[in-house]
Amino acid sequence: MSQEPNANDSHVNDVNSNVTPGEEKKSALSRRDFIKYSAGAVGATGVSGLLAACAAGGFGGGSSSGSSGGGGTVTLNFWDMAWGNNSYFDVGKQLVTEFNNSHKGINVVYRGTPWANWYQTFTTAIGSGTQPDISTGASFMGAQFYSTHNVLALDDLVDEVKKNGQYNDYLPNAFGPMQYQGHTITWPWAIDIRIPLYRKDFFQQAGVQVPTTWDEWRAASKKLSGNGKYGQVNSGADNVTEHMLEMLMINNGGGLFDASGKLDFATNPRNIEALRFFANLVQDGSFDPASSGYQSADAMDANIAKNVDIIPPMTSPNGTKGTLFWVNNIIVYSGTKHPNETKAFLQWWLQNNKPLWTKGGCNPIPIRSSYYDDALFNTSIYKGIKSQYIPVAKSANAKGRE
Repeated sequence: MSQEPNANDSHVNDVNSNVTPGEEKKSALSRRDFIKYSAGAVGATGVSGLLAACAAGGFGGGSSSGSSGGGGTVTLNFWDMAWGNNSYFDVGKQLVTEFNNSHKGINVVYRGTPWANWYQTFTTAIGSGTQPDISTGASFMGAQFYSTHNVLALDDLVDEVKKNGQYNDYLPNAFGPMQYQGHTITWPWAIDIRIPLYRKDFFQQAGVQVPTTWDEWRAASKKLSGNGKYGQVNSGADNVTEHMLEMLMINNGGGLFDASGKLDFATNPRNIEALRFFANLVQDGSFDPASSGYQSADAMDANIAKNVDIIPPMTSPNGTKGTLFWVNNIIVYSGTKHPNETKAFLQWWLQNNKPLWTKGGCNPIPIRSSYYDDALFNTSIYKGIKSQYIPVAKSANAKGRE
């Protein structure tokens, strides 16, 4: 399920700033310069770019209420978190209006919900019985509220999409993270994922090959470092460095939990090996020491973007591959008085929400395979994520689900 965005997160459509700096370090880089001065690879290879899928907080905040049209006898409340740029809520409201105009018996009220105090917003609403009928939400929120009997299981919808063929349009691993206590409790709609990116031009200038193993990654980072340059950078101010550590653990066959679901962070040898690798990058002088204060870039110059590319999944010392992802979810609440109408809206939304990306700057990547036919996703990064990373990605509760 989805990692909730930090209130200070910012994004570059699909690329999270973390590309390694390849020019002389400045004391205070702007977000645009953060990409400009990056060399790049996840943690070491001059390619520390992690895909930013989490959305930024707020984007105008407030709520967008009352959809025009409709006038139906059933009113549904849909709370949608801020997953994109400043036009995201506008696009979401337009989509709801389209639904209302074509479904005269149902009127959906759209509310754009900022990430600031999101937890208090939902817990207070549920506690007071004023929760929405349906919402998008943060990481593992569905499981938390399902355990208190406030979330409606969606097993029947899974059966329906399997029968009508839509199930096959979802990317691999889409429904696994939606499972809890033997039920599909939330619905997948987008993916947040962490991947390594690199600057092709800096690699070429340094005569460095794209790494395929951790040893190659470390060696490349060392070669790209020196004279005020660093082969590895990460944005620590918005949690991406933490995500990199989890990514390394998963890549190495580890994870935060053991198979029984117990916390296994500091005792699993695979995790310890991953943490030591990260520490080695720092000790080598390959990691930009200012990374802890960086945030993900929210802009990328076209001349820079054309030089950024994806590093294919690297093989860990244990011969495993993988990365960290969250499958963003939509929740139907058990308190709804109109479950059938809510499910009908959910199904419509899932089949018609591509404008969230094409017009609303949605940061998480689509979970529907057919959406990648759009020209927006015709890039080597998107193609590499879809074909190489999604099949090996695991959620933050990896190992505990196996």
